[in-house]
Amino acid sequence: MKLVLICLFCIFLMTAGCYYTLRSTEGTKLSSAQIQEIKLGKTTEMDLIKLWGPPSKKEKKIDGTEVLLYIHSQTESLTLPGGFVIHGFLDKDREDIFEVTIKNGVVKSFQFIKP
Repeated sequence: MKLVLICLFCIFLMTAGCYYTLRSTEGTKLSSAQIQEIKLGKTTEMDLIKLWGPPSKKEKKIDGTEVLLYIHSQTESLTLPGGFVIHGFLDKDREDIFEVTIKNGVVKSFQFIKP
Protein backbone atom coordinates (compact mmCIF):
# COMPACT_ATOMS: atom_id res chain seq x y z
CA MET A 1 0.00 0.00 0.00
CA LYS A 2 2.85 2.38 0.83
CA LEU A 3 4.48 1.66 -2.51
CA VAL A 4 1.28 2.53 -4.38
CA LEU A 5 0.92 5.81 -2.50
CA ILE A 6 4.56 6.70 -3.13
CA CYS A 7 4.14 5.98 -6.87
CA LEU A 8 0.97 8.07 -7.06
CA PHE A 9 2.68 10.92 -5.23
CA CYS A 10 5.65 10.78 -7.63
CA ILE A 11 3.35 10.85 -10.65
CA PHE A 12 1.52 13.82 -9.16
CA LEU A 13 4.81 15.68 -8.63
CA MET A 14 5.93 14.97 -12.19
CA THR A 15 2.73 16.27 -13.75
CA ALA A 16 1.99 19.14 -11.35
CA GLY A 17 4.34 21.56 -13.07
CA CYS A 18 3.52 20.53 -16.63
CA TYR A 19 2.60 23.00 -19.31
CA TYR A 20 2.21 23.03 -23.08
CA THR A 21 4.68 24.64 -25.47
CA LEU A 22 4.06 25.54 -29.10
CA ARG A 23 5.84 23.00 -31.29
CA SER A 24 4.68 23.89 -34.79
CA THR A 25 2.41 26.28 -36.63
CA GLU A 26 1.28 26.37 -40.24
CA GLY A 27 -0.82 28.70 -42.36
CA THR A 28 -2.13 32.22 -41.92
CA LYS A 29 -3.51 33.17 -38.49
CA LEU A 30 -6.10 35.90 -38.92
CA SER A 31 -6.88 38.45 -36.24
CA SER A 32 -10.26 40.09 -35.73
CA ALA A 33 -8.73 43.40 -36.91
CA GLN A 34 -7.72 41.77 -40.21
CA ILE A 35 -11.18 40.27 -40.67
CA GLN A 36 -12.83 43.65 -40.06
CA GLU A 37 -11.02 44.97 -43.13
CA ILE A 38 -13.32 42.87 -45.35
CA LYS A 39 -16.17 44.87 -46.90
CA LEU A 40 -18.94 42.74 -48.39
CA GLY A 41 -19.52 43.55 -52.04
CA LYS A 42 -16.32 45.66 -52.26
CA THR A 43 -13.27 43.62 -51.19
CA THR A 44 -11.81 41.58 -54.06
CA GLU A 45 -9.78 38.38 -54.09
CA MET A 46 -6.65 40.39 -54.94
CA ASP A 47 -7.30 42.63 -51.92
CA LEU A 48 -7.37 39.54 -49.71
CA ILE A 49 -4.17 38.17 -51.22
CA LYS A 50 -2.44 41.52 -50.65
CA LEU A 51 -3.63 41.57 -47.02
CA TRP A 52 -3.13 37.94 -46.01
CA GLY A 53 -1.23 36.18 -48.78
CA PRO A 54 -2.55 33.30 -50.87
CA PRO A 55 -5.24 31.05 -49.35
CA SER A 56 -4.45 27.52 -48.17
CA LYS A 57 -7.10 26.14 -50.56
CA LYS A 58 -9.22 27.52 -53.35
CA GLU A 59 -12.35 25.82 -54.69
CA LYS A 60 -14.56 26.69 -57.65
CA LYS A 61 -18.25 25.87 -57.34
CA ILE A 62 -20.66 25.01 -60.15
CA ASP A 63 -22.66 28.22 -59.61
CA GLY A 64 -19.58 30.36 -60.40
CA THR A 65 -18.61 31.21 -56.84
CA GLU A 66 -15.12 30.66 -55.51
CA VAL A 67 -14.35 29.62 -51.96
CA LEU A 68 -11.05 30.65 -50.39
CA LEU A 69 -9.98 28.76 -47.29
CA TYR A 70 -7.40 30.24 -44.92
CA ILE A 71 -6.33 27.41 -42.63
CA HIS A 72 -4.17 27.93 -39.56
CA SER A 73 -3.06 24.91 -37.55
CA GLN A 74 -0.81 24.60 -34.54
CA THR A 75 0.51 21.79 -32.38
CA GLU A 76 1.43 22.11 -28.72
CA SER A 77 3.39 19.46 -26.85
CA LEU A 78 3.33 18.60 -23.16
CA THR A 79 6.40 19.89 -21.36
CA LEU A 80 7.48 18.49 -18.01
CA PRO A 81 9.36 20.42 -15.32
CA GLY A 82 12.96 20.84 -16.41
CA GLY A 83 11.97 21.43 -20.03
CA PHE A 84 11.56 17.79 -21.12
CA VAL A 85 9.10 17.80 -24.05
CA ILE A 86 6.85 14.81 -24.73
CA HIS A 87 5.98 14.60 -28.44
CA GLY A 88 3.08 12.63 -29.82
CA PHE A 89 0.50 11.02 -27.56
CA LEU A 90 -0.47 14.06 -25.46
CA ASP A 91 -0.12 16.73 -28.17
CA LYS A 92 -2.86 19.35 -28.54
CA ASP A 93 -3.73 20.07 -32.16
CA ARG A 94 -5.80 23.11 -33.08
CA GLU A 95 -7.10 24.16 -36.48
CA ASP A 96 -8.90 27.37 -37.45
CA ILE A 97 -10.54 27.57 -40.87
CA PHE A 98 -11.70 30.90 -42.28
CA GLU A 99 -13.87 30.65 -45.39
CA VAL A 100 -14.41 33.50 -47.84
CA THR A 101 -16.96 33.16 -50.66
CA ILE A 102 -16.36 35.27 -53.77
CA LYS A 103 -18.94 35.91 -56.48
CA ASN A 104 -18.51 38.23 -59.47
CA GLY A 105 -15.04 39.15 -58.26
CA VAL A 106 -16.01 40.47 -54.80
CA VAL A 107 -16.55 39.01 -51.34
CA LYS A 108 -20.09 37.70 -50.93
CA SER A 109 -19.69 36.17 -47.44
CA PHE A 110 -17.13 35.02 -44.88
CA GLN A 111 -17.13 32.90 -41.75
CA PHE A 112 -15.07 30.71 -39.44
CA ILE A 113 -15.76 27.01 -39.87
CA LYS A 114 -15.50 24.45 -37.07
CA PRO A 115 -13.42 21.49 -38.29
